Amino acid sequence: MNKILLSISLTSSVLIGKAQIVFNEVYPSPSVHNNEFFELYNTSGSSTPMSLDNYTVVTYFRISGKEGFYVMDLPNLTIAPKGYFVGASAIPYSYQNISNSTAADFSWNDPALASNNGYVKMWLEQSGSSADGNPDYNEGVIPADFNDFFVPHNGSGATYTIFLYRNGVLINALIFGTGGYDSVIPEIVTMPPLFVDMSGTAPDFTIDFSGYGSVPAEKVNQNAGTDNGFVRTADGVCGAWDKSSNTVSYSPKLTNGPADPFSGSISVDAIIQKGTAATGSKLIYDVIAAPSTSFPVTLDVYEDVGTTLLRLDASDTYVESNTENTVTDGPFTTVFKPFDVNMLVVVKSNSGCIDKVLFSPTIAILSIKLVYFQGTLENNKVALKWRVEQNEEVDRFEIERSEDGTNFVTAGTVFPKSQSDAENYSYAESIKTYKVYYRLKMYDKNQTSEYSKAFVLQNPNVKGDSLRIINNPATDKLTLNYSSAGNQAVEIKIFDLAGRMQMNLKANVYQGSNFIDLPLSSAFKTGIYAVEVSNALESQTAKFVKQ
Repeated sequence: MNKILLSISLTSSVLIGKAQIVFNEVYPSPSVHNNEFFELYNTSGSSTPMSLDNYTVVTYFRISGKEGFYVMDLPNLTIAPKGYFVGASAIPYSYQNISNSTAADFSWNDPALASNNGYVKMWLEQSGSSADGNPDYNEGVIPADFNDFFVPHNGSGATYTIFLYRNGVLINALIFGTGGYDSVIPEIVTMPPLFVDMSGTAPDFTIDFSGYGSVPAEKVNQNAGTDNGFVRTADGVCGAWDKSSNTVSYSPKLTNGPADPFSGSISVDAIIQKGTAATGSKLIYDVIAAPSTSFPVTLDVYEDVGTTLLRLDASDTYVESNTENTVTDGPFTTVFKPFDVNMLVVVKSNSGCIDKVLFSPTIAILSIKLVYFQGTLENNKVALKWRVEQNEEVDRFEIERSEDGTNFVTAGTVFPKSQSDAENYSYAESIKTYKVYYRLKMYDKNQTSEYSKAFVLQNPNVKGDSLRIINNPATDKLTLNYSSAGNQAVEIKIFDLAGRMQMNLKANVYQGSNFIDLPLSSAFKTGIYAVEVSNALESQTAKFVKQ
């Protein structure tokens, strides 16, 4: 113990602590000639990079009947806000269909790791010497070119168990692989305390596993397979894990996608009170409902000035953060300038992962009044119609189109007619997509702009997704919108995240749009579920949150 007289020995908390850094990808079981790697993601909004010198990764193993832990003291390197940090068993390294990648910050087999305040150690459970702080463990020998830091342990219900600590406090717990456990497996809970001697100035700490049976853990309960690994389907988003496959691929040092504003289990209200250029505008936001295990909840505020509106990206400007320790804390008010900029509220649980990203637009007050905006879709042709009052104030209309209801592009521009008072307008185009959203952006003579509400048109001549959840999150019932090409019978199933079927029923649907109500009894616990609607030819799935 090179710091026994200098460090403060801590006992790690069994409660997941507030953090900013979480796992984003893990490649734990490479095929021959491939390399293990992991990726961390920094959800922080601060402009200052965070040091990883006080972060530690711990994995459990069972090898030939012997149990223990691998401990990785991360090197004294930094990770940028909304940035990525990758560790691998070699540089360059190979993984799922990729050879000789250099997208890594360090290799844990690099001899220079020790000089950068990092190391990898193996601790075997057996009577040992108390001189190293671990009377119940002996230090094993790490082989050269070590490629088994994430060695599978199998056993009673999980293939991989991975812990991430900051200053000795658990901030991210992962359970990956086969089996039926939703929590840390009993074998780990019964392991003796493990002392971790940190390099550099980071404090040493002791892990007491006896309370780990109740720690919040993220999991993917899927069968192991070739190139087995796990990826968040959106950067830093809570619980958004999937098993790697041909459709779910790794992207170290690249984005896995943005947070969905409708996902998660934390309900937040966010509104803007528009001011003036001199006073600025106010964003008022508050947690109105959340599971108790989510607290403290951090609310990060950004100006939505990045490359993609309605999404958190690297170019959005961080403003400030506030924290709610209970649902009764708040609301909070952030004054911002320019007064007409759109805002984002990034909602994060106590483990630092992102629950959702809320878009708060600054609504301008137009001198134009929109009476209606509507459209039809027939034979792949869209016809849009709208009517305004005070037409003499119109500068132009921009018609915006989207295939997902979030990312809109300008489809066309319509200029005003000359008469005053009320006037009718129209716009037409041809499309070949299954579903299309439209909204109207209206400009007056002062260049003040305002959006209409968006609406969706569905094209029966084009095959595509046909299932949409109306009420998400759901409480006592789930309402589905299912678009059918004809009258037919469908089967509806609901699964929990472990793949266990919770509901199975049959229904008759009719050509066009169908609304289906499914009762959710008290047997449905709070959490994330998947609903599947199948006909004779195809299946459609969607996720929802049960509150």
